[in-house]
Amino acid sequence: MKKLLIAALLLSASPVFAYSTFEYETPCALQSGGQEVIDVCKVVETREKGGALRTRNIFSNAWGLTIKSRFDKVKGFVTWDSYNKFEYKWDYKIKGVEDNGNWSEVMPGVLLQNVSWD
Repeated sequence: MKKLLIAALLLSASPVFAYSTFEYETPCALQSGGQEVIDVCKVVETREKGGALRTRNIFSNAWGLTIKSRFDKVKGFVTWDSYNKFEYKWDYKIKGVEDNGNWSEVMPGVLLQNVSWD
């Protein structure tokens, strides 16, 4: 009986994570000199328990690019990227609509397909 009580206490005391992590791959495009270079980017998101976006990290091995975005209570949605190496306010912009999904500009000159805005 004592072992059951200890096990129940340990289970009830275990931490409950306030967010979930999601990983997926989606087409991305780098605009440079009037050209678009297509790649497949890896996206890692964390979402609050209610589903709201907390962070989004985007990786392209072909371009050596990392984009880290997060929600700041004061500034709103802010972005850091490995090209500029500083954090700045950036609102996603729709840059094209295709049958396969919308393209959103996630930083200056970088488009990502099928990414949510929330």
